[in-house]
Order: sequence, then C-alpha cells, then structure tokens
Amino acid sequence: MEKIILTKKNGHEIPCIAEFPDDMRKLVIVIHGYDSSKESQNAANLIRILPGKGFGVIAYDQPHHGSEQAVEEELTVENCLDSLACVEDYLDERFQPVGKYQQTLEICYFGSSFGAYITCIYLATRPHRGSKAFLRCAAVNFPELALEEGADDVELPDLFALYDQAKPEDVQMAFAHGASDSTVKVEAAIEFTERFGYPLTIFPGEEHTISDDPESPIKVAELAAELFDS
Repeated sequence: MEKIILTKKNGHEIPCIAEFPDDMRKLVIVIHGYDSSKESQNAANLIRILPGKGFGVIAYDQPHHGSEQAVEEELTVENCLDSLACVEDYLDERFQPVGKYQQTLEICYFGSSFGAYITCIYLATRPHRGSKAFLRCAAVNFPELALEEGADDVELPDLFALYDQAKPEDVQMAFAHGASDSTVKVEAAIEFTERFGYPLTIFPGEEHTISDDPESPIKVAELAAELFDS
C-alpha cells in the first residue's frame, strides 16, 4: 500500500493511502464520511477488494479529519470540494496516457455518508473528469442533520434544491443504503433517488455502516464495481 501526501493550493496537506495494481483499468477515489478518515473500515474493505477487480483505489483524509496534517484545515464544504479536486488532479497527472497507460484511465467516485454529500455537490458544481459515482448511505439531507446537531450558524447547500437546478447529467450514479440506518434515515435516500431517477439498493436490517452482516461490505464493493464497469 502506498502512502501519499498531496499539497493543496492553500498550502494544507492531504494524507492519502492507495493501492494501484499493475493491471488496473480504472481509478476509484474514496471519500469518507463525517467523523471518519481514510483509515475507516469501509475504505479498508474497498482497498482490499477492488484492486483484485482491476481498480486502483485511493482514499484520503477530508479537512479536519484523520491525520494531523488534515486536522489542521477547517471543515467547510469548499475546503472539502478543493480536497477532492486536488486528489483528482493528482490522478490525472500521475496516470497520463503515456508509457504503459496508452489511454486515460477512467476515474470513479465512492462516497460514504457526508462524503457522499460532498461528492454529489462536487459533481454538480465543479469541473470533474469522472463519470460514475457510487454513494453509500448518502447524507442527502446533511443540512437537516447538521441543524439537529446544533450547527445552525453554518450555511450548507441543500442537495435537493441543487439537483433541481443542476443535476449532473454527465454522471452515472447509484446509491446503497441500510434499511435500519439510524444516522441517515433510508426515507431520505428513497426520496432523493426517486426524485432524480437514481437506482437505490436497500440492505435489509443494515445500519449506517452496512457491515452488520460480514458479507455486506463485499456486496457493496461488488455493486460499486458493477457500476464502475458498466
């Protein structure tokens, strides 16, 4: 496994871990959730499973999360979007279509919870090269959740309103959610995916991590791989 440190335009650093198999066909960026990190079990499962299916995988610490370098940066939506853009730019530069890579490797996104919220905003508002995104237990109602936690002085984009105006038509997206998720209720995911026409896979009996059944993380990774390969 590689350990990588990227430097953003604002000078802050992004610690990353990655697995790039020799025979990789595509690249997957893992965007973790709130109060998590690149070292999460979800990221570890993806780094363990996806390279064997031909995917290079890179996971990174979002601002104010994980490693000391990332914790130093303030947690704002814009800073999170900038971090994702920096990781994508790094992959673009490192895996240019030269030498053994005779064509540009497709970039895909795997966002979890708050990370899925950030991914959805990124795809609707920022230039991006990836065209496929898998969202696990997406916090599509994150502003409402933040308000419940007392963060009433923070302006957060309303994802429903944003997608009403700027749904990213160039991105194929699929969602997975735990039916018993007590952090982000499955009803929010159902409302969002039905409203915007995205496929949703619901895991019966699963909570927010979709890992109560030891087989569930493998099934999630396989669903993501199926989307990425479509």
